[in-house]
Amino acid sequence: MSQYLSVVVPVYNSYNSLDELYKRLTKTLYPKISSYEVIMVDDGSQDNSFAKMLELRKKDERIKLIRLSKNFGQQNALMCGFHYCTGKYIVTIDDDLQHSPRDILNLLTEIKKGYDVVYGIPTERQQLFYRRLGSYFTDKVFNLITNKSSDIRVSSFRILNRELLKEVIKDKRSFVYLSAIILNKTDNIANIKIEHEGRKHGDSNYNFFKLLRLFLNLYIYYSQQKLLRPFRKEKAQFKIDKKLGFNNNRGV
Repeated sequence: MSQYLSVVVPVYNSYNSLDELYKRLTKTLYPKISSYEVIMVDDGSQDNSFAKMLELRKKDERIKLIRLSKNFGQQNALMCGFHYCTGKYIVTIDDDLQHSPRDILNLLTEIKKGYDVVYGIPTERQQLFYRRLGSYFTDKVFNLITNKSSDIRVSSFRILNRELLKEVIKDKRSFVYLSAIILNKTDNIANIKIEHEGRKHGDSNYNFFKLLRLFLNLYIYYSQQKLLRPFRKEKAQFKIDKKLGFNNNRGV
């Protein structure tokens, strides 16, 4: 059955935050949204994240679960979730409680104005220096490989409509970066300001060298330079080990 809203959550070693994330999502969505689903994609966690996801599924059938066969990366986990969601609108939100589920309603209000995608952007002072630096260089790379407007920013907290989602999942590049795909599909984009809380559990998976590798892969895989094609690996975007709560057919 199709839903009004799908929320896709990439999960990696987040056992300690999943209960709180579920409570916040339910508190926000249950009174306001007529029908919704929360798709949690376990991206090869090394802790008990999937066991916690099973607990949440037992108490709420709106929770749908996918466990990948290994760690493919956050973007690939989201792409996997995109193939199975059924919502008219689709939200992506991190698993670390830094995004406030309350802002989902603000994203939804904005996209109803006719946009294809709306990004939630935290204020500069709320971000760590290296994350601001990373955002700056990501923006510069996007200016090289897409037609992004200079006044638009991107983040991992966003909402997109179903028509755009159908176009996004057609992209079969093994190195997935959703915003690069989105920016090459549409310029009907908006930003809104959001709350951004400090990380309560664990550490960020990003550091300077991982960010540098990200920039290089973005340019290699999404640039129109033909000379870079030999450097692009051909492999599966994701491989599923187990999924629960879905019909036999995919959502899309």
